[in-house]
Amino acid sequence: MKNKKMHYIILVVVFLCGVVTSSTIYLEEYKHIRTVQKEAGIHFTEKLHDGLSQYALELSSIASLIQSSKEDITPDHFTRYLQNLSTQLNAGFYFAQYVPADKKIEYETSQKRLLKDESFAISPEGERASYLALALGYPDKLSYGYDLLAPEYRYADLIRRVRTSLDYILSEPTHISLPGWKSRTSTDTFILRAPIYLPLDARSYKLTDKFGFHGIVGSYFRIDDLLMQIGLLKNSDLSYRIADVSEEGESIWFTSSSFEESGWVDGKYDTQIIHFSGREWRIDTRSSEGVNDLVHWNTVIWPLVLFAFMALFLFFYTQKISAAYYFALNLLNKRIETDDLTGLASRYQVQKLLTELIEKTNAEDGTIATLVLDLDHFKTINDAFGHEVGDKLLVKVGQRLNSVLPEEAVIGYLGGDAFVVLLASGHEHDIPHLDILAKEVIQQISQSYFVDGRVLNIGCSIGVAMYPEFGKDAVTLIKNADMAVYKAKTLGRATYHFYDGVMGKQFARNVRIETRLRQALSDGEFELHFQPKVDIVTERCVGMEALLRWEDAELGTVSPAEFIPIAEQTGIILALGEWVFEQAFRHIVEWQEQGISVPPIAVNCSAAQLKRVDFLPNLLVLLDKYKIDPGLLEIEVTESILIEDAEGCAELLRQISRLGIKLAIDDFGTGYSSLSYLKDLPFDYIKIDQVFIRDITEDRNHAALTHAIIVLSHNLHLKVIAEGITNVDQLIMLQEFGCDIGQGYLFSKALGANSMGTDPMIVALNEKDCPE
Repeated sequence: MKNKKMHYIILVVVFLCGVVTSSTIYLEEYKHIRTVQKEAGIHFTEKLHDGLSQYALELSSIASLIQSSKEDITPDHFTRYLQNLSTQLNAGFYFAQYVPADKKIEYETSQKRLLKDESFAISPEGERASYLALALGYPDKLSYGYDLLAPEYRYADLIRRVRTSLDYILSEPTHISLPGWKSRTSTDTFILRAPIYLPLDARSYKLTDKFGFHGIVGSYFRIDDLLMQIGLLKNSDLSYRIADVSEEGESIWFTSSSFEESGWVDGKYDTQIIHFSGREWRIDTRSSEGVNDLVHWNTVIWPLVLFAFMALFLFFYTQKISAAYYFALNLLNKRIETDDLTGLASRYQVQKLLTELIEKTNAEDGTIATLVLDLDHFKTINDAFGHEVGDKLLVKVGQRLNSVLPEEAVIGYLGGDAFVVLLASGHEHDIPHLDILAKEVIQQISQSYFVDGRVLNIGCSIGVAMYPEFGKDAVTLIKNADMAVYKAKTLGRATYHFYDGVMGKQFARNVRIETRLRQALSDGEFELHFQPKVDIVTERCVGMEALLRWEDAELGTVSPAEFIPIAEQTGIILALGEWVFEQAFRHIVEWQEQGISVPPIAVNCSAAQLKRVDFLPNLLVLLDKYKIDPGLLEIEVTESILIEDAEGCAELLRQISRLGIKLAIDDFGTGYSSLSYLKDLPFDYIKIDQVFIRDITEDRNHAALTHAIIVLSHNLHLKVIAEGITNVDQLIMLQEFGCDIGQGYLFSKALGANSMGTDPMIVALNEKDCPE
């Protein structure tokens, strides 16, 4: 009896489980269908916006043609130009010429000759301050000469607004009957207009007003033609209606699909908004079929039948449990192999597939290209709009990769903003082919994205590692491709770079330098050398520049040009900069105690040092600790810090200058040179980079630039220091240019701190009692 009751209990419980399962699947189906319908509406809206943008692009092209043409454009030329654009847009275009009142007769005479029509005249008749006469039209000739500023023209006020807008303006829905267009009473036509303003040099031979206004270009099209052009008119699965809702409280419905108006009453539709050229459109979309008609009822009902069958036939119970186990196991494997967000292969799956490709390619003696794509400035979008928008953008990037890459490509998502692509081939995917593919991927990924009503733009950088040359296993190939993408970013982003052996060696050396830098700083392996700066006229020492030298036990002599950038990237430059200042002050005190008089010492400051809020307080502490006269110190900064943080840097430099410390711009002319900070900031010196000085006697351009910098600096009451002087010819030319101070091997190499008492320049300085 108990067993029979148990069977009844199992029958009821399993049947109820079937009901619950079927209900859950139905709800998921319902949710999925509604999601698909909403995405279809979003896609419809995006394509509609893209179609409108295409009209604007055509209009911009016509405006450029008119602006660049030095002669009046004939109707035939206008027609050929638009035909040569290879556009499939079913739209009309026109150009209306601005004509001042005093040029009316002259313009009519010119148009009669141009159009070969002696009856041409601006219409309607009447004297007005200016005219806007239709001069060109395609494919319809329109009414040449009709004045769009005439009071009789019903859009005259809108034309005046377009004239002063400096941008595209889209009209409200209107009704236009033209040859070849079916007669309609509905307002389903739009006119997109834009003003044309000419530069100053073109106004002398073209008609313009005093502001350079030359005329208006316009494009007129019907909404059905736009929908047909972008492939949306015949979409039988989607019903839509579109309204202009630009005016508050007023909606103008100008198109609808096969649905009758009653089909929209229940409100089960999705709504999107398009903002374009001053107008706001509302787009309602819904499926042509009801949700229940789209549900896969077999999928919904089958679990109920299955559970009923299980309840009736208990001997299948164990088998069903086993099947459910393996189903869950497969689902788990799928989640491991597929990224939940993008639907692309996960990092685990990419490494697995790459290992399999390596085994297969090794047997076939082929090649594999591993491409790592890293989005440029993705963090900016995440910070600005939130991670939800960022995630949606990643999904769209993945979809775009699927559309642009070959079908045989393996596409994966590595996490963050990085994607990976695997391409295996015996002969096709050589480097020239990958060059083209990488450029195409960068171009496509850089196109705009429409996410949550926002137009987002993002680029990408690509690193490529080839098998078997630069990696024998999956981990090494992905690591090397990632190293190459880092190199691409340092080259300016939005580009690609192929991994090579030199890059790997350089990366390993950089890592070693970083490790040894930290050790060298703690072990005191750095030294300061000092190179004299000489008055070019008197050849007397007027200053010294502190230069950092590093002799490492393992690496040997390491150039500052090599280890300073690494120190800046890793943050070691902060501690190193503090060490340089303290050592410079300590040497000044030691020289003073030895009775050696030295000129001011110049110390280079990195952007990272100047950005620290405690830079000036720490400097004041050192000055007080060593009792150093601020006049014995000069600080050299590069132009880059002035570009990155102009306001904060300006105030800091002013405070430093008030202390009596001299300021110099280092490597002037090699960065984003700007006259504004020369005029507004308290600099005392400009140092011309040795790149210009090296070829000054052979390269006229370098000589001219150097001379110009010296003249400009003197006019701004700044002294000029020329770096890298190595021969007398350079010195003579700089003397002729009026340069103030020179520095280079012609005068002296950099001196060790212990050489100050015996160096001839310093000895001469002390004998002549050169002022500090």
